[in-house]
Parts: sequence; C-alpha cells; structure tokens
Amino acid sequence: MKHLFRFHGRRSEDGAWELMDEEWHHILKVLRLSPSEAFEITDGKGWVSQASLDEVGKHKGSFTTKSETFHPQPPRHSELTIGLGILKPQGIDEILPGLVELGVNRLILVPFLGMEKARVSEKLLDRWQRQIVAASKQAKAAWFPDLIVMKSFDAFLEAASDYPERYLLDPEGETNVLKDAAAGPILAVIGSEGGWHVTEVQKLEAAAFLKLRLNSNILRATTAVLATAAIFRQSMR
Repeated sequence: MKHLFRFHGRRSEDGAWELMDEEWHHILKVLRLSPSEAFEITDGKGWVSQASLDEVGKHKGSFTTKSETFHPQPPRHSELTIGLGILKPQGIDEILPGLVELGVNRLILVPFLGMEKARVSEKLLDRWQRQIVAASKQAKAAWFPDLIVMKSFDAFLEAASDYPERYLLDPEGETNVLKDAAAGPILAVIGSEGGWHVTEVQKLEAAAFLKLRLNSNILRATTAVLATAAIFRQSMR
C-alpha cells in the first residue's frame, strides 16, 4: 500500500475540513504533491479523513474529502502519563518525538526546587506543541498527547492523586516492581538533569509514589524518560 502523508487540520461540526496554513507550505513547497494525490488529515482529537488534492496554487490549494473515521479516545485503563522535572529546552526537544511514538498520552512538566524560570516560556510551549503535532502525524496517532505545565511541585502532587498507580524513578528503588502486567492509568515520574531534591523525594514518597529502579547503567535524564515510557507502555494490559 502506498504511504499516505498525514496533515493537521480542523473539522467543523458539520463535517467540513480545512488544513492548517503551515500544512499547505509542506504540501506545496516541501513534498510538492500533485493534483489527485491522496493524503490524510487529522484534527488530533480522534477524527481522521481520507482526502485527495484537487488543485494547487502558489500558497494554497483545494482538496476533496473521501471518507472519515472517528477513533475513540484510549480507555482510561490504558493511559500512560509521564511527569518530568522540567529539562533544559533542548532536552525536551530531544524526547518529545520519542514519547509520542511510544504512545504516551500525557506529559506533565513539573517545576523543581531552584529551577530557573527561563526553562519555560510561551515561545517554547508553542515550539513543543508543534513538535508534538509533527511527531503525532508521523506516528499516525489520531489523538495528540497533552502537554501540561504545572504551576508548582505541590500543585503536581495534588493532581497526582487522580492516578491510582504512581511510580517514581529512583536509583534506590526496586527493580522488580512490575512483576505483572500493569493496569492504568499510570503516572511515572522522572527528575530533571540533577534529580529531585531530598525534600521533593520525601513528598513523593508521602504521596504514595512507589520507587522504581531501572536495571541499567546510570542514565541521562533524556534517556531515562524514554526508557521509562517504553517499559510502562509495554507492560500495560
């Protein structure tokens, strides 16, 4: 079967589709698709449409939708959320595509003690959201993962109470925590480059986070995030 490129669009309540403006640049200037070529459009909220290109212009074109399918949101018992001490911007750039490909449903960025405010800005959030969209299209995901930035560490702990299964990646944890297939929703937490402060670890323990240690060499934070996501996604029922 011929590969179908997938693009980001909007679907109105009456079923009409439109492509985001930046997608036309990709179609016309990068891929240089020709009239009659087929492609897919997704709104990132479950809808995927089969379409074909009709006409091309200098900046935009027209298309016809052939059919569409709605993919229900993944059931809550299959949800995997990663909580992450906010990495330096280039670190988040590095992990976002992999987390999308691994099927993480939600990434929560958690402020930590002594963190500089420059690690998060509106400009960075816009960039990371665009990276999530690009990776979701590549991975053919019908639902785009959520990216959430918590206002404080304590606010994150309060939100964590919604997850019955809570894990903390920690070098002092156990390696045999996941003996059986795990049932979600799961929240797995990883520290930033320097790890969590001792008081933050104490708060996580008090909030019933179970310590988990990976049976591996010492990992960089970016590697640990992807390894943790892969382990939990494969272990979930």
